[in-house]
Amino acid sequence: MKKTWLLAVVTAIILVVAGCGKEEAKPSQVNSDSSEPPSPLTLDTEVAYDSEDHALSATIKMTNPNKEAVDVTFNTSQRYQLIIKQGDETVFDYGSEFMFTESIIEETWEADEQKIFDEVFLLDELEAGEYSVEVIGLGQVDGAPEIAVTDETSFTVERAVEEPEEDTTETPEETPSSEPQTDGAFRDVKIDVNGTMIQVSGFTEEVEFEWSVSDGHNLYAQGAAEVTGGSFTFGVLLDEAPAEGQKLFLELTPIGGDVTSFQIQ
Repeated sequence: MKKTWLLAVVTAIILVVAGCGKEEAKPSQVNSDSSEPPSPLTLDTEVAYDSEDHALSATIKMTNPNKEAVDVTFNTSQRYQLIIKQGDETVFDYGSEFMFTESIIEETWEADEQKIFDEVFLLDELEAGEYSVEVIGLGQVDGAPEIAVTDETSFTVERAVEEPEEDTTETPEETPSSEPQTDGAFRDVKIDVNGTMIQVSGFTEEVEFEWSVSDGHNLYAQGAAEVTGGSFTFGVLLDEAPAEGQKLFLELTPIGGDVTSFQIQ
């Protein structure tokens, strides 16, 4: 009788221990199914200031660093914020100087996809000194931590050297103005070339479009433009002035629309 009772106790202990072993297996299964959240977009900014034209050219690169496609949301048509400061004083605020549509933009960025925004900002004449440029990315990656992704750089405005005036009777050369061109969704497009600077203006019913400058084979500059009240204007800064007789073309592409090409020269 005692042996039977002892055997029953030992059997019960073995069942309890076996049951505990099964419970411990569950956490490892949960851990094996967990995954890391995606990373936010990255920013890389390069700037150059032209003291003669009072123009700041900026190249802003936004990249999806993830090894898989991600969904990116912009709460307005503004893709980034750019602020220029001298010390604590703000001398240019991109978000305040331009108008943007309030529509939410949702995009899918492929793995390692990069978008480049080449912009030229015409500024008031700046005093000599050091200036800082802060860029803030406004795209939110679905599932990524909600943090502000920023990039900072700087540029220097040199003090102008005064040269003695020369007595000359030559008439200063005037920059020729282009005849307005109309095609597709864009009307009365004027393209004025002044050395390495190209100034573009016109009218359209589109709210936003991308632009590029090429010779039909080689791409020299690209960017995006916002439309205010049906009109638009933007500047393009080339690395070097076009050669005489070189054919250049300006391509304007509405978001999701067809490409319209205009001859620059």
